[in-house]
Amino acid sequence: MSFVDQPRGDGTLLHVEWIPPISSNYGSGIHPALWYSVSIRVAPLPSTERAAARSILREHALPELAAWIRAAQRAPEAWTLTRHSRSWRTAGSTAVCTDDRQPYR
Repeated sequence: MSFVDQPRGDGTLLHVEWIPPISSNYGSGIHPALWYSVSIRVAPLPSTERAAARSILREHALPELAAWIRAAQRAPEAWTLTRHSRSWRTAGSTAVCTDDRQPYR
């Protein structure tokens, strides 16, 4: 898990990425011990927006994040051999998500 220092332009607050066992990952700094795992990043928010976003993320995004990780751990081999991600941002009083870096709908 990491906390990034710059907000994302698309409003993403929470991002999870599946790390597949690709040998080229090792050359880019991802050690084989981290293959078949997830990386979670949290983006910063202005202090005036944190309380509302925290509530929305706890209620909506974090349960979805936990379910996504459980599904990734049980996914078929074909799925686990490629990169996958899911991102969340707030939308009113809820959170919306997008998969594999697609634009939010």
